Amino acid sequence: MRALLAAMVLVALGASASAGVVDTPECRRDLGIAHERIHAVRLRENSVARGDFVALCRVLRQNLQDMTQARDPMARCMTGHERGENVGQMDVSIQDIHFVIGKHCTGR
Repeated sequence: MRALLAAMVLVALGASASAGVVDTPECRRDLGIAHERIHAVRLRENSVARGDFVALCRVLRQNLQDMTQARDPMARCMTGHERGENVGQMDVSIQDIHFVIGKHCTGR
């Protein structure tokens, strides 16, 4: 599960400010919030003690919420190749988190 968190950090690093952006006040605001959510995921990466699956499941659920909420403005407001790569990576990470939660976090 730590590998999953590490993969999400790579997604966060890939969502750079240099990507093409729809230049509207709404998109600038929404992408700023999206980047804050992705940064929060990165900050949580090493916040759980090894073997504490209850806490890890809680972190995964919070990461899922943050990544899901960050994905939509990225899909709407980013353009070009970076959009496709970043949104695609987020989709895969979101699916992976769903899988891990379903397999390891039921009842935790």
